[in-house]
This record gives sequence, structure tokens and C-alpha cells, in this order.
Amino acid sequence: MELGFDPGILLRFSSLKKIGIGVAVLLLIAAGYWHFLFKDQQKIMDGLTDKIAKLEEDIQFKKSQLKKLPALRKELEELKIQEAEAARQLPSRKEIPSLLTDISNAGHEQGLTFLLFAPKPEMPADIHAEVPVDLQFLGSYLETAHFLQTVARMPRIVTITDLVIAVGKNDTLQTQAKAVTYRFLDTEELEAQARKANAAKAKKGEGQAKKGK
Repeated sequence: MELGFDPGILLRFSSLKKIGIGVAVLLLIAAGYWHFLFKDQQKIMDGLTDKIAKLEEDIQFKKSQLKKLPALRKELEELKIQEAEAARQLPSRKEIPSLLTDISNAGHEQGLTFLLFAPKPEMPADIHAEVPVDLQFLGSYLETAHFLQTVARMPRIVTITDLVIAVGKNDTLQTQAKAVTYRFLDTEELEAQARKANAAKAKKGEGQAKKGK
């Protein structure tokens, strides 16, 4: 096989040149090894190092969350207690008629004359519904004040809004207002509300898809 040079020339080199050639050859071999083997291994090591660092961050985050767990559990229990208390103060669907009767009776007991007592359609909102009643009545200052205080102190939550008071004959007050109570929606109503919302989203998605065509 023709090598293109005379190997005997190497034998005639001085010892120093031979050492230099040997070192150069070793460096070339080392460079080839690093390029073809070690470089790929280094990439793998760098990737593993990044994964380890991310796992350590995740571990630290989860440790911090675990420390908060007792406080979060306590907060959850408190929220459940508050929800139960709110549920006791909100009438159910069956209790609404009797609550409206209680409001009307409270006015009559104070001597008020009702010109209007008109329950309006319920207005669902999230997990509850507002139950408004339009009111218009006549009475003295004390009769009106005692009625409003009685409504505010009812076991069930009732708020008086849109209050307009005008002074009539013999200092009689004519009052217009809206009494609003609230009730939690039951499971059937919540499910119906969710179905309605999903249907609206689906219809909106179909409309956007048609526009995109």
C-alpha cells in the first residue's frame, strides 16, 4: 500500500521531534475522542443537571405547600361553617311564600297600609337567586321605622333597597322600596343552569366556526 511518504524519515528524526510528533498524535486522538464521544456525553450530563435542578425546585415548592396545608385545611373548615350559617339564613324555595307573608304581616302589625306588595320574578346569579318584591305603603314615621327595623332583624336575610320616601297629608309617609331576599339554588337548578351555560358556549363556538369558514 502506498502511504505517500517514507516511514524511514521518522526514524531519522531527533528524539525531541519524535516526542513532539507523539504529543501531537495524542492531542489529535484526544480531540477526536472529545468531539465524537465526550461532547455527546456532556450534553447528556447538562440535560440531567437541568432536570435535577427542576426536580429540586419542585420538591422545595411542594414542601412549602405542605407547610401551608394545615392553615388551608383550617380555612376550608371555616368556610364550610360560614356556608352552613349562610344557608341557614337563606330561605329555601318552599320557604319563600311564608317569608313574604312574614314581611307583609310585619307591615300590618306596625299599622302600615300597603298600596303595593308585588313579588317579582327571581333572578338567578351563580349559586343563589335574588327574590325581589316591590313595596309601596303608607304610615307614620315611627310605623315606617319600626317596620324597616323588623325586616332587618328577621332570621332570614332580607334587604331593603331603592328606598324613596315622600311626606303626604298629616305627615303620613308614602314609601316606595324593594325588599330583596336570597335563596340557594338546589341541585336540580344548578344542573339546569350548567346545561344552559354549556349550550350557550357550544352555540357561540358554532357561530365562530361558521364565521371562520
